[in-house]
Amino acid sequence: MKFNRLSEQFVDKTKGLPEVLLDKGRGYCVAEVEYKGLYFAVPLRTKLLHKEGKAIKIGGAPTMFITDKVNDPVRGECYRGLDYQKALLLDDKSTDLSSNYPLPDNAQKTILNDNEYKIGKEFMRYVDTYVRAHKRNLPFKPSFFRSTLKNYHEELGSVDLSRVIFRQHGKTL
Repeated sequence: MKFNRLSEQFVDKTKGLPEVLLDKGRGYCVAEVEYKGLYFAVPLRTKLLHKEGKAIKIGGAPTMFITDKVNDPVRGECYRGLDYQKALLLDDKSTDLSSNYPLPDNAQKTILNDNEYKIGKEFMRYVDTYVRAHKRNLPFKPSFFRSTLKNYHEELGSVDLSRVIFRQHGKTL
């Protein structure tokens, strides 16, 4: 599994997109995941929301891959791993990714590398569930409401963006 940093150019280009978690000057470690010829940067994050150490699921699709539980000096006890909800579509890997990111924690790197196939399958299931919900005009659950995939409907082959219904806390947005 490849781990890279997002380039400053890519951070500037995606600034302002809904649900994108980017702050200038921060090194973003992402894993490359391919989905139907598209390349996504799935961020490694700390303090992931979970249910007793297990990934939250939407329609059977996990929203993250949890690697382990750590005691972070700043965040306290928390879970970390890959967050599928905050995946970003790469236009050009050569300019959107700046450099290889050496994961400082070998244990986490081993877990991610050992589960590369599972991560790819889970991410594809997450994207497929999102696209299927959109095409069927189903109300989106709160976790899909927070997904960065809403920025990539055209690329994912979704149809008629005006028909998407986002629901959060019982309200149609």
